[in-house]
Amino acid sequence: MNWMIKAVWILLAFSGSLYAGDILVVVSKDSPVDTITKRELVDLYMGRSHSLPDGSPVMKIDAPVDSPVRAEFYQALIGMKVSEVNAYWARLMFTGRATPPMSVTKPEDVAGLLARNPSALGYLPEDSENEQLKTIFVIKEDQGAP
Repeated sequence: MNWMIKAVWILLAFSGSLYAGDILVVVSKDSPVDTITKRELVDLYMGRSHSLPDGSPVMKIDAPVDSPVRAEFYQALIGMKVSEVNAYWARLMFTGRATPPMSVTKPEDVAGLLARNPSALGYLPEDSENEQLKTIFVIKEDQGAP
C-alpha cells in the first residue's frame, strides 16, 4: 500500500508540463509580419480571429497533441490545459463557428510547414530556431497566462 501512495505522488509531480524554456512564436522569413501581441495570438489560437496582424489570412500550426511544448504554450498563453483546449475546440467545431489550428504529427514538421508557407504561424521550443523562420513573439518560461 505504501508503494501505491508513492507512485501516486510521483505521477502527480510529473503530470504537469515537462517542457521548461521559452517558446518562440514564429513565421516564415518571407512573411510580412514582424511582430504580434499576446492578445492577437490568443485571438488567433482560440478562433476569434482568422488573419495575421497585417490582415492576411493565417494558417495556424499546432505542435503534436502529446507535445510538452503544446501543453506549455496553451498553459502560458491562456491558462488552459490541452484537454480543456480540445474541449473548447470541440464545442466550436460542433457549432460550426471555427476550425482548430492544424496539428502536426511530428515536432520537426512545424518548422518545415512554416518555412514553406508565408501565411503560416506556429510555435517552437527556443532551441529550434533556424534561418528559414523569424520570431515574432516570445513566451517566456516564467510568463503566466493573462
